This record gives sequence, structure tokens and C-alpha cells, in this order.
Amino acid sequence: MAANLHLERVRTLTHGNAVYGVAFSTDGKQIATASLDNTVRLWSSLSGEQAGTLRGHGDGVAFVGYLADGRIVTASLDRTLKCWPAEGGAASATFSGHQDYLSCAAVARTGTLLASGGFDKTVRLWDAQTNLAVAALTGHDANVQCVAIHGTGKLVASGGDDLSVRLWNVETKSLIKALSGHSRTVEGLAFSPDDKQFASASGDGTVRIWTTTGELVMTLESNSGRIKSVAYSPQGKLLATGGADGVVRVWNPATGTRLTTAAAHKNTIYGVAFSPDGKLLASAGFDRTIHVWSVVE
Repeated sequence: MAANLHLERVRTLTHGNAVYGVAFSTDGKQIATASLDNTVRLWSSLSGEQAGTLRGHGDGVAFVGYLADGRIVTASLDRTLKCWPAEGGAASATFSGHQDYLSCAAVARTGTLLASGGFDKTVRLWDAQTNLAVAALTGHDANVQCVAIHGTGKLVASGGDDLSVRLWNVETKSLIKALSGHSRTVEGLAFSPDDKQFASASGDGTVRIWTTTGELVMTLESNSGRIKSVAYSPQGKLLATGGADGVVRVWNPATGTRLTTAAAHKNTIYGVAFSPDGKLLASAGFDRTIHVWSVVE
């Protein structure tokens, strides 16, 4: 990986309130952004022009992602997830079950599995094909703050205020292992594209990289305080993080080397996402902005 990698800001998008999530469509042509203004906005990744707005949640939207078939998935503090047509419009399905704030969600890279976590201390699994609940996984001792789905759809990771990372077997709906090591809340999770590893980001200022069987591979020290968001590039050669200091950091996850930083936002970065070709990186902040960066080697 080139040591001179850097980020060049392409454009800035805005919302009416804090932005908690950002995602690129599977074809890379669209960016979706989720905000505490109760909406998801759709943007052209090429021009930056707004292409639509998804309305229907009764509280702030904490997550947005794209299914492999192009449909959009959102999760809200109103305790529901919704599926929307790729082109926008009205929601096609609503998933309910959390008994307190729904704080996080994840979408499988293939298939139709959804996962969500909330202040009710549960991880819930859903099927966007049948629109049915799959499981409610219990075991966390405090609020669940992040979830991620393995590429096979057979493994889910979760983390939260109890400082643990938990690995769950989707088929048996049971806990595989609880991992410890972080000294503060586990804020973000992401599986590597080859599905051999995953990264956990924490309020303790570190990112830990684990094997999918739960062995610690390395710890990345950001010296930035709380890290809220983490994402792998599609090729797996880069790992991006966003923290409470408003700085985007890009790492080589194979060596643990920090490759570049960009002072991006006025405060916490709640979401980071790479485009499908890895040439763009988007960061979403509490300061109501989304910055789109060109990843230059």
C-alpha cells in the first residue's frame, strides 16, 4: 500500500440535523445519508445533486444501507427498520420489535439478512425477503451500539456499552463467544471483505482487529479519544475510522500502519463508507455534513 496515500475532498453535502449514517449504492452511483432530522437523503455520487428524500420514520434515522438487490434499508430511533425501493418512494416494509431505542443496524453484503441492536440490550435479526423476524439474541448487559454481518450471513458480531464484542451463530441463534479487551464502549464493527477478520472500534481510542474465530490479531492506537465508525475498503487493503475529534484516519489493516489523516468535521464522525470501487470515501458527522473524499494513491 502506497505510503503517500491521501484524501482529497470532492464535495460536501448537508442535512438539517446530525448525520448518523452514510452508504453507497451497490452500483456506486448513489449515496444515502441518514440523519436525526428523521429523513434519509439520496444523492448522485457523480454530481452531488440531491436525488430524493425518504420520509416515514417518526424519529432520527441512525442507519442506512443497501441490500445486494438495490433496496435501501433504514433504522431509526423510533424502534423500527424500513425497506425502501432503490428508486425511493414509500417504504415497502417495516420491522418492529425493539423495546427501546434502536441504535444500530447492518445489512448483509449478499442475501437479505438484516441485524439491529438497541437500548433494550438485544440484537435482532430480520429477513428482508420474507419481512419476518428471525431471532432476538440476548446476552449483552447494556445498550448495544453496533452490529455487523459476516459475508456468508451465518455470523453476526455485536458490541456495546458492556465493553464486549459478541459473536453469534445465525443458524443456531446462539452465542459463539464473548470477546473482551476494550476498556470503553464498543462503538463500531466491520467485517473484512474476505470475511477472515473483523474490526472493532471503541471509545477507548483503539481499533482491534480479530479473526472471525475471536483471536486478537492487532490493536491500532489512534490517540484520538473515542472512535465511533469503521469501514473496510472493498478490496480490504484500507481501513477507515472516524472519531470524536472529527478526523478521518485511514490505515493498512495488514500492518497496522496509519496511512493518512484528514481533519474532516467539527465533532464526532458517526459514519464512514467506501464506494464499491474504493475510489471514494464518505464521512458523516454530528456537524450536519457529509464529506465525500477521493482516495488518492
